[in-house]
Amino acid sequence: MGKTSTMLFLFYLCIIGISVITRCNATTYFVGDTSGWDISSDLESWTLGKRFSVGDVLMFQYSSTHSVYEVAKDNFQRCNSTDPIRTFTNGNTTVALSKPGDRFFLCGNRLHCFAGMRLQVNLGAAPVGILQPSSKKNNPATGVASSAARVGGYGGRVSIGTFVYLMVLLFHCYGLIYRVTTKIRVFSIQCMHAYMYWFDYVKLWFSYFGLV
Repeated sequence: MGKTSTMLFLFYLCIIGISVITRCNATTYFVGDTSGWDISSDLESWTLGKRFSVGDVLMFQYSSTHSVYEVAKDNFQRCNSTDPIRTFTNGNTTVALSKPGDRFFLCGNRLHCFAGMRLQVNLGAAPVGILQPSSKKNNPATGVASSAARVGGYGGRVSIGTFVYLMVLLFHCYGLIYRVTTKIRVFSIQCMHAYMYWFDYVKLWFSYFGLV
């Protein structure tokens, strides 16, 4: 029972580790960089050269005169915010890109939308297997122009294959330790039985000679 529980724990640990690796591949994008979600931002140019993937995150930072509406494609093309999928007005909106496909965002003020406050995000599949080091922080407060901040800040690259190999090695090490400890336990029990046998044998002889 103890061995089964430990094996299940290691299996779940492996699954969690793979999930963490996938998550550490995610990129956080600050929409509009230092300008934020604003009429002054050239959002169409901002998307050029970016490859959005499942697991990435969009950060919308905007004033009280703006909002973020996620809409369908038809409404996006017409700047129609009357039938939104989701609405945000808190000034600091985080949107997780959780599945492949196109996502459409616009400002709830139609005039602002026609002025350029709309964003189309084309999503590809989730990146697999590599943790990229964080080379530049994307933080509008510090004025850094880079639009992507890698999560994690690892100095090297670790593939999922390497992680799985390490987990398999851990399983093997556990098996070896389990076998060694089992042998030690069995040997201890055998020694105890031998001791009890010889103790009873000596006691019998002492009784025979009337020494006890």
